[in-house]
Amino acid sequence: MTTTQLTKTKLDELNVLKLYEHYAVIEKSLPLLTPESQDLAQSELEQCLSLRSEKIDRLYYAWAHHEDAIERAKKEQELLVSAKKHHESQVTQIKGLINWLRRSAPIDDNKIKGRDYEFTLSKKKAMTVLISSDIQDWTEEEQQKYCIMETVTTTKHTVVTSMDGTVLEEDTKPTTKTETIPNLNAILNAYQKGQRIPAGVKIQQDYNIRRARILVKRSVELSPSAYPSEFLPEPEATD
Repeated sequence: MTTTQLTKTKLDELNVLKLYEHYAVIEKSLPLLTPESQDLAQSELEQCLSLRSEKIDRLYYAWAHHEDAIERAKKEQELLVSAKKHHESQVTQIKGLINWLRRSAPIDDNKIKGRDYEFTLSKKKAMTVLISSDIQDWTEEEQQKYCIMETVTTTKHTVVTSMDGTVLEEDTKPTTKTETIPNLNAILNAYQKGQRIPAGVKIQQDYNIRRARILVKRSVELSPSAYPSEFLPEPEATD
C-alpha cells in the first residue's frame, strides 16, 4: 500500500480551522525533513489544501443556497400579500353588490334571501362618500369649501442610558406631514341641503351586512306517532 502523506492524521475528518492549523505545522516542518519525508509532506500539504478549499467552497454554496431561499420566500410573501389583497378586494366588491341590490331592488324588508343563506341588512348611521376624482382637479371654490388641511406630527424620542440608568444621550425628532384631504362632513352637509358637490363625488346609503344559514324546519304531522324518536320519551324498561 502506497503512503501518500507524512502523518497518520485523517484529513477528511478535520474542519476548516484544523486544516489550516495542520497545513501550517507541516509547512514549518519541511526544512527539518529528509527529501523522502519532504515528498510525503508535500503530498499531504496538497491534500490538506484541496480539502480545505473544498470546505471553503461549501461555505459559498451554502451562502448562495440560503440567499436563493430568501428570495423565494420574499416572492412567496409577495404572492401571499397579492392574493390577500385580491380576496379583500373581492369581498369588498361582493359587499358593494349586496348593498347595491338592497338599494336598487324592490325589497320590502331588510333581508335578501337565497335558498340556503340570507343576508340581513341594517342602515349605517352615516351616508357613504365615494370620491373617484382627484381633489386637485376640483375648482378653487370647491377646494375651499370641501377640503381641509391635515397636519400629522410624529415625534421620535430616543434615550440612551448606561446599565445603571444614567442618561448618556437623549434626542427628540419631530416629523411633520401636511396634506389636503376631502372634508367629508362638509360634503355630506351640502348633499343633504341639496347643494352642488364636486364632480366625481357620490353619496350613497350603505348597510351593515350579517350572514346567516337558513334553517329549514321539517313539517310535523298532527300525530306525534310519526316521529316517536323525536317527540316521545324512551319507553321505560319493564321487569
